[in-house]
Amino acid sequence: MVKFTGDLAAADVSQGVTDVLAEVDAAMSTWRDDSELSQIRAADGPVVVSEDTWQVVGAALDLAEATGGAFDPTVEPLIELWGFHGQPLTKLPSDESLATVMEQIGWQKVTLARTSSHEPAVDGGGTALDLSAIAKGHAVDRVSNMLSRLGLASHLVEIGGEVRGHGQSPSGRPWRLGVDRPEPGLAPGAKLEATINLTNAALATSGNYRNRYEVEGKVISHTIDPRTGRPVESTLASATVVAPDCRTADGWATALIVMGEPGMKLVNDLADVEALLLVPDGGEFKQVKSDQMDQFLVP
Repeated sequence: MVKFTGDLAAADVSQGVTDVLAEVDAAMSTWRDDSELSQIRAADGPVVVSEDTWQVVGAALDLAEATGGAFDPTVEPLIELWGFHGQPLTKLPSDESLATVMEQIGWQKVTLARTSSHEPAVDGGGTALDLSAIAKGHAVDRVSNMLSRLGLASHLVEIGGEVRGHGQSPSGRPWRLGVDRPEPGLAPGAKLEATINLTNAALATSGNYRNRYEVEGKVISHTIDPRTGRPVESTLASATVVAPDCRTADGWATALIVMGEPGMKLVNDLADVEALLLVPDGGEFKQVKSDQMDQFLVP
């Protein structure tokens, strides 16, 4: 979704958005055999890639290091093991199968390099490198930057819940966005738990309450902790992050769902990154806020 204020023709904006998203898809899709990411996953050694892909992989590795592996772009085999690619499990994975899969995991296996002619290259190290937890935010940034180059100083870009807003809304006020009440069964937007003003910033929310199922009496969440190989058991329901760019917001929202409230110590050490965590509390939700988050919240 793209909203903007200005005189540019909608058809020109639409074509620009289409072109940008096609570029990102050709570079970072896990579903296309011809994407740069698929080539990295299949190769035994470094693959020359676009500068765009190189930078996104670098951002993913930086975040993995900053979070002690709570964010890990090689986590895909664990997601498959726990039944979130295809049919849900009918019994829990054995310790042996978990140990085998854990040998395939590790962001440290992925390396960035430059060829002798200074071309960017990525070596996946035999992992199933997956950028889906950060590439969507990157795509939002790419679209937003394109709109700014076209002269649309006021615009809002949203892709799958990741958002970046610049300038003012058509009402002349900051863009105003709702944070869903993280309650299973509620449709998106049905009930809000908070409202955020967004101007020249980005927002992303990750939840741990929709994509889950039960097996052998245990509730299995789709959020996997790459450090343990198991679904997270934190009581945290959702994490909303505001940052200067959507790639950063997207990645940190994912990391916070894994880390829970202890992750706020890391957020408070970051410049220009704020977060709102929603924690179930006796039928309601407790808000856990980073030091400067209140500046974005509508009273």
